Amino acid sequence: MSVTLFVVDLPEFSALVNSVRDAGGCVLSRMDSGYWKIEAADELHFSRKDLGLGPALWNSALSGGFRGRIAAFDRSEIRLVRDEEHPS
Repeated sequence: MSVTLFVVDLPEFSALVNSVRDAGGCVLSRMDSGYWKIEAADELHFSRKDLGLGPALWNSALSGGFRGRIAAFDRSEIRLVRDEEHPS
């Protein structure tokens, strides 16, 4: 199982989507449902400072849903990892 993050396709979240596009190591695809799908084999990691997101956007970054387990989600980082206990 991989780690997947679904991001609402809105300009406000473009920094998040672009960071994945620029970094590599992930599969980025646009879905017909109005979301971006970001997939990685083992882990997705984002830094609020690097993305330049304000608190409201940062706190809603996972609102599109995800597959995996939250390893960290605080004011400065989000880290999603594969969920070995509950593979889907």
